[in-house]
Amino acid sequence: MTRIGLLVNPAAGRGRAATAGPIALAELRAAGHDVVDLTEPDVTSARRRAAAFLREQPADAARERRGPSTVLVGVGGDGVANLAVNAILAHAPHVAFGLVPAGTGNDTARSLGLPRGDPVAAVARLLGALTREPRRVDVGEITAVRPSDDPVAPGEEPGDGEPVARRYFVNVLSAGIDAAVNGRANRIGWPKGSSRYVVALAAELVGFHGFDVRVVADGRDLGPAGTLVAVANSRSIGGGMAIAPDADWSDGLFDVVTAPTMPRRTLLHLFPRVYGGTHVTHPVVQVVRAREVLLLPGGTDLTGRTDRRRGPAPAPLVHADGEPVGDVPLRLRLVAEALRVLA
Repeated sequence: MTRIGLLVNPAAGRGRAATAGPIALAELRAAGHDVVDLTEPDVTSARRRAAAFLREQPADAARERRGPSTVLVGVGGDGVANLAVNAILAHAPHVAFGLVPAGTGNDTARSLGLPRGDPVAAVARLLGALTREPRRVDVGEITAVRPSDDPVAPGEEPGDGEPVARRYFVNVLSAGIDAAVNGRANRIGWPKGSSRYVVALAAELVGFHGFDVRVVADGRDLGPAGTLVAVANSRSIGGGMAIAPDADWSDGLFDVVTAPTMPRRTLLHLFPRVYGGTHVTHPVVQVVRAREVLLLPGGTDLTGRTDRRRGPAPAPLVHADGEPVGDVPLRLRLVAEALRVLA
């Protein structure tokens, strides 16, 4: 018997998770597992409840070799997956992560090869995985950066000494028009599904003149990345857009996909190619692999010093796994095999 914390986001997938949650709960209990329902009406409460559950779970190395003794299962989309992964890595890294897809984008589920739109089939896949040792996958770690050449130390905030949360992501972090589109798609209610991202892109293009963002990958300055900035641990965003078609979350490297500011006509030609991943062959797109990435405001040199004459950089709010995580400057580090996943 495995102890399972079930974390449901009732709002995910326009209510699909609210239906999938009770199904998953019943199926897992019927299989004989000890299931704790961690469902809460809001994200803050869910985060606290998950943290409390995880802190109560002891590590049992001998038991883990026969299959995970404790699992945190998210029911929802990429947002609930991100919440669960961050809770695990912060409080109990020995606990395995599972997912019942019921969101809008479901890019984490795509990476895991899970059935989407069928909670019974997804739970059946989880039950099969509980008999094996979980797969280990890489994660991306996000920390703030001092306005100098030194990274922020764990638990430290530039300037005022207030604590800063160390965040993790499993799929893709976006800091260009991909981030702006993600943010707008999260705010609009129509249309439903992944087509919201197309509508959001059209809206963003109206006043698009590029973003002033610089990217440094393993010490190499990639230069201005005014249109596209995607630091990818796995391959897709926005409900299946193959932003980094060759990314693999078990190879120990990010795929860093960038493109400079380009005319809107070029961007309109390029965007449809993202669905099949063929945009990476376009001459304006650059793909490099790296273990550590700095995202800097425009006008910032490699020591982190900003040229005040240029003013603040109009970078969009950075998103990771579809969730807002903050503003540049940020440091991203690949943490190999940090997460145990039922897959």
